[in-house]
Amino acid sequence: MNEVLLYSNILLWLAVLLIGFTLFIIFRQFGEVYLGTGESIARDGIAIGERAPSLKDRKTWNRQQVASHEAKPVILVFLSPTCRACIDLIPDWNQAVHKHQEIHFRVILVGDRQKSEEILKEQTLEGEILLDEDRHILEEHRVRVTPFAFILDEEGVVRGKGLCNGTGHIHSLISYLESESVAV
Repeated sequence: MNEVLLYSNILLWLAVLLIGFTLFIIFRQFGEVYLGTGESIARDGIAIGERAPSLKDRKTWNRQQVASHEAKPVILVFLSPTCRACIDLIPDWNQAVHKHQEIHFRVILVGDRQKSEEILKEQTLEGEILLDEDRHILEEHRVRVTPFAFILDEEGVVRGKGLCNGTGHIHSLISYLESESVAV
């Protein structure tokens, strides 16, 4: 009789763990679906048409002064060294940097310097890199998830924004500038 209770208890715990894992997957998927909607993109980050906070008083990864971006548009992406999608974005990002010389590419690495150094040792990351250990830049830009990107015009006004998971998203952001120049 004790053996039956033991096995039934083990089976019940396995069922509880399976249900917990399933709920985790469902909530994670719901978050990805919701974050990909227009409503979420409109809500997250600085609103389109608003000026982005200046980063001119900040230092880059190499302790240099942040470059002035007033001469050309800027694509600004927030990456976290603990985010798999962020790390997977790096090759596509580097390719876009080489393809679009007319745009200034800026990366904000959010989080721990040591973890960021590990990522940068493994992969080359092109563009101007800033570290946001205290998450002030992230908060100033009202970003809640990574990888998240903005496209800013020459005056620092947000023209497009959204999740940035690959080449398609990068080119989609750049197209906001192209559609604006056609409309003017």
